[in-house]
Amino acid sequence: MTTRIADIIIPDSKLALEAAELLREHGDSLLWNHSHRVYLFGALQGEQAQWKYDAELLYISALFHDLGLTKTYSSPDKRFEVDGANAARSFL
Repeated sequence: MTTRIADIIIPDSKLALEAAELLREHGDSLLWNHSHRVYLFGALQGEQAQWKYDAELLYISALFHDLGLTKTYSSPDKRFEVDGANAARSFL
């Protein structure tokens, strides 16, 4: 079943579902909701501007963009943005 919010489809490919599960496992509800709002606002902006974008890539990027803030993925010597990027690279 396809989930839509504000007429934006939430990607449900195997990769998108695995990324979402990883965020659910290691993040909290604040990070989960924030990451989904990032995706939705980005997709709404893209739709409004009539830009072509890859919804799955945007969704997974939004899910991972702050993952470096979690205990599992934070490092003692890097910024959280770098830790999140490293988590995404490892995941992919």
